[in-house]
Order: sequence, then structure tokens, then C-alpha cells
Amino acid sequence: MKYAEVILPLSLEKVYTFGVPYEMQSTICIGSRVEVQFGKKKIYSGIVKNLHNHAPEQYAVKPIRSLLDKEPLLHPDQLKFWEWMSSYYMCSEGDVMNAALPAFLKLESDTFIQLNDEFDINTLELSDDEYIVLQALQIRMENQRTNTAKDSSQDNTNKSHPAEQK
Repeated sequence: MKYAEVILPLSLEKVYTFGVPYEMQSTICIGSRVEVQFGKKKIYSGIVKNLHNHAPEQYAVKPIRSLLDKEPLLHPDQLKFWEWMSSYYMCSEGDVMNAALPAFLKLESDTFIQLNDEFDINTLELSDDEYIVLQALQIRMENQRTNTAKDSSQDNTNKSHPAEQK
């Protein structure tokens, strides 16, 4: 399995290693921006600092949730500069990341949004925009499921909405 050392936008003494899912192994590279879960429910965007094939022995590895950009956000030389800055200014690479990247590139979350499987979306009257957001959440949820039995709420995703008929 492939592993990625990820810089998180936190004041941490080290980078953390995450598992690279099979479908990302051909596209992820150093400098890529990824979405990871750190802790029980906190979601962050991080920067891949290094790729390797060695699992850490100190903790269980969580998988990278998604690759956020098609192209790497940073060049490896920029990451080396971040490392030098963290050493020179006696701060973490996460602190450097916080200072270097604009806020819209740093996903920091205390809230985990998930659809309720038992809720019937067909009982709602949604605007076209609301329906599109709901569909995106459903697709994301379906992509994250692994070999679980499909329940009746997933059958509702195939029903058409007026926005799809335009």
C-alpha cells in the first residue's frame, strides 16, 4: 500500500501519515492538496509532503478522503522552503502552511455533514440549487460506502427532479 505524509494546518511537531486509496495512487503526488480526517470527526485539507510504502508503527493509518485538485498545489521546492522556514522560525510546517495559503484553500471543519439514510428526500420541495447540493452529498456518500447493502433511501437517488428535466 502507498502512504502519504501530510502537512496539516495545525501547530503539530510532525507530519502525519495517511493511506492512499487505490483509486488515487496514480494521480496523487508531492504537493497535492488532500482532504483528511484528523481525530474523530475533524476534517482538514492538507498538503502531501512525501509518498512512501512504509506504514507508521505508532498509530493506525486512516485513508485520505479525497484529492482536492487535479494538479499539485505546490512544487517540491516550495515544500523544502516551508521546511526551512519552520526550522528557521522555530514553528511547525502546519504554521507555515497557515501563513502561506489563503483561507479558501484550507478546509478546517468541526462539523461533519452526512445525509440521514432514513430520510425520504421526495417529501421535500427543493429549489434547483438545493436539489443539486443534495445530489452532490448523496453521490459523495455513495462513493464513501464500501460493500454495504443498499437500503431503500439509495433508490430515491434515481428519481428525477424538475431540474433534471430542463
